Amino acid sequence: EAIKRLRKNPNGFFLMVEGGMIDKAHHKNWAKKAFEETLELEKAVKAALDLTDEEDTLIIVTADHSHAMTMNGYPARGNNILGYVFNEARELWNGQLEGTKAAWSTISYANGLGFWDHFTQNKSMIWKDIRDLDYNDDQYRSPAMVPTYDEYETHGGEDVPVLANGPWAHLFTGVYEESYICHAVEHAAGWNAETKDYLFGESNSAPSRFSTNILLLLSSALQLLLAG
Repeated sequence: EAIKRLRKNPNGFFLMVEGGMIDKAHHKNWAKKAFEETLELEKAVKAALDLTDEEDTLIIVTADHSHAMTMNGYPARGNNILGYVFNEARELWNGQLEGTKAAWSTISYANGLGFWDHFTQNKSMIWKDIRDLDYNDDQYRSPAMVPTYDEYETHGGEDVPVLANGPWAHLFTGVYEESYICHAVEHAAGWNAETKDYLFGESNSAPSRFSTNILLLLSSALQLLLAG
């Protein structure tokens, strides 16, 4: 709806959309919910592509940060992403005290509430066997290695991808500081001193038309979209 309204403006538009529920789900170690919300982001990207013309609209999909989530080796091809790894022939198991063998989770977090859902406080079997848990349940939390004081999993610090389509998309390649994105968007839109004066209230005269419409879709932990 926002795109339909904004594209009526002959001077072009800038729109930023955030898939914020991905972030909220990760903070609670709800990997399944985060993945489902990532699929909703994918639908938003498709809608944006359908409603715009790549000749005059630059669409950027990126993230403001990652999360402390990882994929543990070595799941077999076709395994449920929420499932586990257990292979005695290859000695792939979660070895615990007294020789107990348990499966490990394909998805886990460095920290968060999932710690208490999987930690048993029993020295003979410290971690619950994921095979005994309903990891397809909507409330299932993936395991976390340590608990956090404020009950929220933390953000990660690795690089996140920036995907772009449309005019000036070639500006969004390689590795760069996050502040570069702002300058690249500014250049692609054709913003100049006249535009800045108008946007920040230093001039009452409207600028000429943007050279490119800008649509920025923002998601935390965008690596999930790529992995899917």
